[in-house]
Amino acid sequence: MTEPDSAQAWDSAQAWDPAGRRRGFGGLPRPRYLPMILMYHAVAEVTEDPNKLCVTPGRFAEQMRWLERSGLRGVGVGALVDAMRDGRERGLVGITFDDGYTSVLEAALPELQRRGFGATAYVISGRLGGTNDWDEGPSWSLMSADEVGKLAAAGIEIGSHSATHVRLAGLTAGQLADEVGASRTALAALLGTEIRGFCYPCGSMDAAARRAVRDAGYDYACAVEAPAADVGLMALPRIYVGQQDGAARMAVKRRLYRSYIAYRGRRA
Repeated sequence: MTEPDSAQAWDSAQAWDPAGRRRGFGGLPRPRYLPMILMYHAVAEVTEDPNKLCVTPGRFAEQMRWLERSGLRGVGVGALVDAMRDGRERGLVGITFDDGYTSVLEAALPELQRRGFGATAYVISGRLGGTNDWDEGPSWSLMSADEVGKLAAAGIEIGSHSATHVRLAGLTAGQLADEVGASRTALAALLGTEIRGFCYPCGSMDAAARRAVRDAGYDYACAVEAPAADVGLMALPRIYVGQQDGAARMAVKRRLYRSYIAYRGRRA
């Protein structure tokens, strides 16, 4: 499956679901109908968080409770993509965790299991068991290979967040192969399963990066912000969720989600 080069490709690759709804390339909804995908990082009580990457376990529980009470079910992005292809995405929300912090296993997983939710954790294949030393700020631990295995065994989809967490835009073909393809191979060997999803570190991507992800065999990739012309299987937009997002803010984000990603996409 190839990625469309422009927003018009969504309309030119016509397909229809059983209900007669016009859908985009590969059976996915057209951009303005994409379901919400939430972007998390760590779930923990921390004393310092200058990059606003962490939510407390209590806040995370409140956000998951809001999803449940709103008639929504959290799923991994691979499952969400499958549902979109079949026209079954109504009521589903993608839940993602970037970087692979140990707190996802320790704090997020029990809450997800309590509600029967799924999620995707994007881990950095060359930094398993290390720390987030690419960030300016506090040092947080990343899951080890064994811990990633435990998360996968619990039903959480594992995706790649590259080999070393570098910005991909502007890299050479060889560098992209090392960061994108080698990471998929390493994680597949670790888990004994296919790695379907990729997530661009820092949201940094360009056409070459998206092409490298597709050519490496990934089924989909998550971005942060993506111009409308780039939205597709290799650049699924997400919305940031942080500590300030209580139930009321979550409701607003849901209501304005499609307008939000369209606006941020124009600015990206």
